[in-house]
Amino acid sequence: MIRLFLFLFFSAIKIFSQDELLDLLNEEPIEPLPVQATFKATRIVNSQSVELPRSKMLEFMVQHRFGTVENGFYDLFGLDEAAVHYDLKYGLHERLAFGLGRSSWQKTYDVMIKAKLIRQTEGQGKTFPITVVIFSNMGINALRKDAIVKDNFANRIRYLQQLIVGRKFNESVSLQVVPTWSHKNLVPAHEDEHDLFSAVLGGRIMVTRRFSINADISFPLGDRPDSFKNGWGLGCDIETGGHVFQLLLTNARGGYEGAYIEDASGSLSTGEIFLGFNITRVFSI
Repeated sequence: MIRLFLFLFFSAIKIFSQDELLDLLNEEPIEPLPVQATFKATRIVNSQSVELPRSKMLEFMVQHRFGTVENGFYDLFGLDEAAVHYDLKYGLHERLAFGLGRSSWQKTYDVMIKAKLIRQTEGQGKTFPITVVIFSNMGINALRKDAIVKDNFANRIRYLQQLIVGRKFNESVSLQVVPTWSHKNLVPAHEDEHDLFSAVLGGRIMVTRRFSINADISFPLGDRPDSFKNGWGLGCDIETGGHVFQLLLTNARGGYEGAYIEDASGSLSTGEIFLGFNITRVFSI
């Protein structure tokens, strides 16, 4: 009899505890979680991605572009030459970062701010399907005075603003579209526009957990000269734990913003394309 009583007593406690836990879960709905790792790095190939450096982390990226491959073995498919962009970014917050850069191509210095406005979320409850990031960049041309017509400091400055909208569809596929406005204080000809609009498309396909195929391409919105080339890049991400290594092929010599969108000069038909790589190292501050 005592055993029967104890059995019924503890069974009632167990049932009551389960019901109480279910009631608690019903009263406090589970919040949706932010989607992680839409892309492996803060750049897809040439273009910025929706990713930011982590909070209190310093990110150092080297964007290395060799010379054109069109001369073949004469200059070892461009390996005898190089253009390098050093890109240093710091995560002030998980949603805000700022950075400095310097490119050997056209001796350009640049400063940037990158802010994540909305994060894609998944799970139960009210989710959001996309990530939205604002990217703002200012570049300063540091070529010698005789290389710039009517030289003054204002003529050396260009501005670029981007709204980066991306989505991670599943563990393999991520895509983004980037409406872009760029402004040059000094243009080559009087009839050229100071303000230019374009759109950049980019994406990646994961092949393994540490390897992906990436691509991005820019499209002008509005008229451009006949000599204009769409900037594009094709590459792969290799995650090694300590850093992300990106091998790439592109028609843009400069890796910084504006250079690959408005100043790409290469073409597959002529073989004027460039091998290169991006390498990213992260430091805890």
